[in-house]
Amino acid sequence: MKRRSRKERTRHEVVDVADQELDEQGGWWMSPSTGSVAVATNLVRRLAWALLISGPLLGGWAIVSQPAADAHPAPVVQSSSGDTTGPGGFAEMYVAAFLRAGEGSQGELTAFYPRAEDLELGGKPDAVQVGQIAAVRVKEVAPGRYWSVTVAARVLEPAAKNMANSTTSEQPLIRMRFFQVPVEADRDGGPLAALALPAEISAPTGSAPKAELAYGAPLPAQASDPAVATLTEFFAAYLSGSGELGRYISPGTRLSSVRPAPYRSATVTQVAVENTFQDSDGDGRIGAPAGRERLRLVVNVQAARPDGIARPLSYALTLAGRDGRWEVAALDATPQITLPDLPATPTAAPSNSPAQ
Repeated sequence: MKRRSRKERTRHEVVDVADQELDEQGGWWMSPSTGSVAVATNLVRRLAWALLISGPLLGGWAIVSQPAADAHPAPVVQSSSGDTTGPGGFAEMYVAAFLRAGEGSQGELTAFYPRAEDLELGGKPDAVQVGQIAAVRVKEVAPGRYWSVTVAARVLEPAAKNMANSTTSEQPLIRMRFFQVPVEADRDGGPLAALALPAEISAPTGSAPKAELAYGAPLPAQASDPAVATLTEFFAAYLSGSGELGRYISPGTRLSSVRPAPYRSATVTQVAVENTFQDSDGDGRIGAPAGRERLRLVVNVQAARPDGIARPLSYALTLAGRDGRWEVAALDATPQITLPDLPATPTAAPSNSPAQ
């Protein structure tokens, strides 16, 4: 009888043990033979290697099979339904290019106004320098399709020349100029285009009643006022990094100091309290809180830069009472206002409101 090698005996012993364990656990519907197990194992091994090798090939095929990009991409600025940022920004760039334009600048303008290639432009490009530019009014004429944009531009103009002797008689001028631009989007709401050249207009004016801040008159801050004491310590920590900010804010309020600290000191100079506040003592002091009431304020702060120069700042914020002291509950995004012939409107969502 042929004797098995040690290796073969070990392999058969392992298979016998595995078959025994399967039988104890209920077994398969049909117990596989040793040969079928070896074939299945080999098949799984081959399949794993095939997937490993084909992975990079499939990834490369997916990349090269993507459609080619358009050789002539659309302008970057596009409109968005209900959003005036696109038309406003487009008009700003158009007016800036228009003011800087000179002889040979038609190509730059055609990116905004397609018919600009037929314009006759004189003078040197960039003779007029644009310092600041902003869309100050965007009127939607057709929803999502057509806008009238008013742009304000602060420009440095070249010095005027004396036409009699061709000499320069004045210094360069800094002026604020206003332009009106018609902006259109295509039917799908994107790429934008100007329908005409900018029209220079006078500064926009209005006679309609304006909103007012819903606070009383600003009063000098009194150091003996508990509210002013809290505000003084809060702004010292918030703007100059002096002290621990967490001591002066309500639990759950998410606020962090300005970093790096832009000022070396901060002093509260004036405080205006919302109109509903009742000054029982008549001395202009807010006093200590009686409970957990909340109070909106506008606070003027004199902040000294590292070079010692003081800059005035103004903050709308909300104070909250807790345990007989005031704490800063939020830096409000905007001050509360009163619209003409309308009741006071609630403040917009605070930029740093307490956690709910």
